[in-house]
Amino acid sequence: MIWALIQEFILQSFFYTRFEELFGSSRAVWVTATLFAAVHLPNVILMTFTLIAGLFFCEMFRRSRSIYLLGLVHALLGLTLSAAVPTDLLYHLRVGIGFLR
Repeated sequence: MIWALIQEFILQSFFYTRFEELFGSSRAVWVTATLFAAVHLPNVILMTFTLIAGLFFCEMFRRSRSIYLLGLVHALLGLTLSAAVPTDLLYHLRVGIGFLR
């Protein structure tokens, strides 16, 4: 839960707000969600899930500006995904260099 809150804080409070100033709010949603998905490289399946979740998270933040709610939803969706989808399909939720090993 704490890690999800930290991720949402960095993603929304830092990146989204700056992208919103540069691109406007609707484009900032897409740019920030794409960045969120790119962080999960090279796990393509997890990237797909995180792009969809990132669009949802950014849109929630755009409307409510609540980091705490997003952290809770992020943690719950992550736990649900890890419980519902076989770990072999998601490569044990590994990303980055851990995925390549």
